[in-house]
Amino acid sequence: MLKYFSSYLLDITMLEFWFDTTISVTKKLMLFVLIALLTIALYLNQPLDLASILMFTGTGIIFLICRYMKLHFAQKNPTGLLYRLLTWIPVALILALILKNIQTGEILLPGAQGIGFMALAVCFFSPMSLLNRTKTTGST
Repeated sequence: MLKYFSSYLLDITMLEFWFDTTISVTKKLMLFVLIALLTIALYLNQPLDLASILMFTGTGIIFLICRYMKLHFAQKNPTGLLYRLLTWIPVALILALILKNIQTGEILLPGAQGIGFMALAVCFFSPMSLLNRTKTTGST
């Protein structure tokens, strides 16, 4: 049970739920609305400045670019340097942006809010992943 929960939690944190073809569109939209509501609530509690919001949104777009490159250029060698680099670039960017807010003393709420904006950017800028693409096998 714990192993299933931890793998599910890891998928959510890495935003892979949005790209999973086994998850229905309804569940994806519900998760999108939940993320949006949490992000709005955090924003109303302690708003980030516009520059930080745009940097977190840009990190979401960089996540999409790195994911695309991993799928199309580095998938054949998942233990190679390029695959690992494309995995860690978005993680390093999000950590750098969260730690940038340490100057104000508070990193929990701005960090959670920033991750929310990043997740919203990923979901918003990849609308084609809402379509369930099932592989059909044709017999010849």
